[in-house]
Amino acid sequence: MIPDSRRGFLKRSMAHLFTGAALLDQAMLRATAARAQAKNALLPALFDLQKVAPGVYAAIAKPIPLLNCNAAIFENEKDLLIVDSHARPSAVVSLIQQLKREVGPKPVRYIVNSHFHWDHSEGNAAYKQAFPNSQIVTTETTRNLLREFGAARAKAQVEQAQAAVPGYRKSLAAAKTPEDKAYWELMVQDSLAFASEMKTYSPELPNLTLETDLIIHDKAHDLHLAFRGKGHTAGDVVVYCPQKKVIATGDLLHGFAPFIADGFPRLWPQTLRTVAGFDYNRVIGGHGAVQEGKLRAFQKAAYLEELSGEVAKLKAKGLKVDAIQKQLTPDKLKSLTKDGYAEFLMTSLSTMLLQRPGANRAQHLAGAVASNIADIFTTVDRT
Repeated sequence: MIPDSRRGFLKRSMAHLFTGAALLDQAMLRATAARAQAKNALLPALFDLQKVAPGVYAAIAKPIPLLNCNAAIFENEKDLLIVDSHARPSAVVSLIQQLKREVGPKPVRYIVNSHFHWDHSEGNAAYKQAFPNSQIVTTETTRNLLREFGAARAKAQVEQAQAAVPGYRKSLAAAKTPEDKAYWELMVQDSLAFASEMKTYSPELPNLTLETDLIIHDKAHDLHLAFRGKGHTAGDVVVYCPQKKVIATGDLLHGFAPFIADGFPRLWPQTLRTVAGFDYNRVIGGHGAVQEGKLRAFQKAAYLEELSGEVAKLKAKGLKVDAIQKQLTPDKLKSLTKDGYAEFLMTSLSTMLLQRPGANRAQHLAGAVASNIADIFTTVDRT
């Protein structure tokens, strides 16, 4: 059984914040969120839509407090396959509108949940509502996890968002700079909008599952859905297109530091190396920018391997989490200092996650590593 540790991720994701030029669009979203399901409501674009290869697009999520995941869009001859369904129905409505404007009118036929986490699956019902003949696809393990934890975690997220609002309002009242005021106002608005939109949420479970492989043969290309081992969760799915040499990996491989609370830190590196056996040259991860080549897969594997090994050694010596965090700072980890991996992570964390004003790039990375250590401490022996 996977513990209900994703609740902690909601708090962590809301604690990493950034203000910038996108604030106006985000404020517009807050004002229109209540109309998210209205057929004629034009929502602000929540994604930067990028063409990755002919017929393949990456919808890169713009930074907002309660983050959305990216989506990978594979354009088949007559329809679309979309990897991951975001954190809330309004994000689905926004992306559908954007796809119609920028890609074309083809319907969504398949929605793939790369794993069970809230920011990758809570739009399932909205896709089914918009496209009743669509199919939601994942592993049997992920379907079971959604069935077991989906409703309870969504309820907890709403409660946490509501509970956070008074503190955000207090911080807004005390804010001195325009940046701080914009930040705290955004926090208030997004928390209220999320709680309002998700208060009646009920999980929509996938209706098509796979054990290890499922290949969709379309006239446009083949799409290979694959499970290659436990990693970020117990049931991560990747979607690989051999003709376009593109792979969508969810959070198994993305541009941020890994989230490990539901993960398998000892097994994850081998899963990444196995997935790297696919002949791809571009990666659409669950968060962060599109990646070129396979370097980041091997870097992430090395980081997880090194950090897990070091945490296990120090834990065996009787050290507690806080003592281990003091010892294993980013500058002490060879996997971070080699081939620019630390720089890659700092850039991604600083530009593609909302960050609170005042924190610098090194602090973002240090916080991510400390969080990873805390999660590994409790999960290092998970199999």
